[in-house]
Amino acid sequence: MVKSDKLKIVVVSACYSEGMGYTENCLPKALAGLGHEVHVVSSTLNVYGNEPLYDQTYRSFLGPPRVASGRRMVDGYTVHRLDARLIGGYVSLRGLQRRIRELSPDIVHSIEIASLPTFALAMQKPFAQFKLFCDTHQTMSSMKPYLKRSGSWVKKAMYRLTRTIPTRLSSLAVEKCYAVTPDCGEVAVRFYGVPRSKIRFLSLGTDTDTFHPAENDCDRIDLSRLRQALGFTADDIVCIYTGRFSEEKNPLVLAQAIDALAGNGGGFKGLFIGDGAQRESIARCRNTTILSFMTHRDLAQHYRAADIAVWPRMESMSMLDAAASGIPVVVSDRIGEPGRVEGNGLMYQENVVSSLVDVLRRLKNPEERRSKGAVGRRKMLDGFGWTRFARVLEGDFRAASRGVASEG
Repeated sequence: MVKSDKLKIVVVSACYSEGMGYTENCLPKALAGLGHEVHVVSSTLNVYGNEPLYDQTYRSFLGPPRVASGRRMVDGYTVHRLDARLIGGYVSLRGLQRRIRELSPDIVHSIEIASLPTFALAMQKPFAQFKLFCDTHQTMSSMKPYLKRSGSWVKKAMYRLTRTIPTRLSSLAVEKCYAVTPDCGEVAVRFYGVPRSKIRFLSLGTDTDTFHPAENDCDRIDLSRLRQALGFTADDIVCIYTGRFSEEKNPLVLAQAIDALAGNGGGFKGLFIGDGAQRESIARCRNTTILSFMTHRDLAQHYRAADIAVWPRMESMSMLDAAASGIPVVVSDRIGEPGRVEGNGLMYQENVVSSLVDVLRRLKNPEERRSKGAVGRRKMLDGFGWTRFARVLEGDFRAASRGVASEG
């Protein structure tokens, strides 16, 4: 099996875009940084390239939804692009099993257990030597509403046939399934049939070197210049949101809260980075500034220039990046991992503008913001770095390769 301390690891992801901050970018980099040979096998689709609104939301930033097949080195690991095939909107990788045979890895780690690539890997597993691991990123808030209420028996039956049963069977070939929030674990067990014994909770990481507070004079000068270029004064309280401007994420609630605060003084301003269906509605609100999607490194500068980070609905990896940047985080009271904001942020009543207004007012005091921001920075350094995440996986990978049961 493993002939040295160095593991050959293949990370499989349905989609991939260079320069982003997703698991398929950060985890391979961290594993390669630990000295392992790491490959990412993905499709020719950019992230979200299989979504109907890709052109409207992402094309101006990422380019066309499909790129050329081939391979290239990125951040110490090799990216293999395979032709994509869409089946019912889901991504299948042409030649995935053949590429795995060619690479002959010790470990294969699939980014999402309930996916066509994982189904293919599970079928290959009995005839191969690799150990198979998976993540699950599906939160309860992202699940189809009919699955969480009574009725809709035909829809539920079709879902079980096409999603639950295949995932359940695939999970039999998996060593561990890492749930990135507690409710992701519940989704995997309840809707996908993954045995609870195979679930391990392991929060996603953040790049604490890229995302950090203003720590020296150069940082503070850059911060001041960026705020000035964006039209913000030193006294403005800048609330930042990053991501899709979609109904399910609903950043419009933040814009409406900023608009409501505009008539009451206090200098609250909204900075929205991304694109999507709610863009025009956000732009019509007072004191809002909209920027297009940007790279991981550019985002870090904008978090440092902000005072509060807000995600009105649904968990986001960006919450961790904002916390690592030393600013307090405001999120929905329905998120699946409240620990992300414990001590370093606040929760508001989801989709209720007046509730968000009240929470933002509670963060008007700069000392309160600094205190919570410092807690968040320390929390990210102590328990949420990508290197820590990678080391946990490394321990499980080595144990599985030796045929030893790992902890967790």
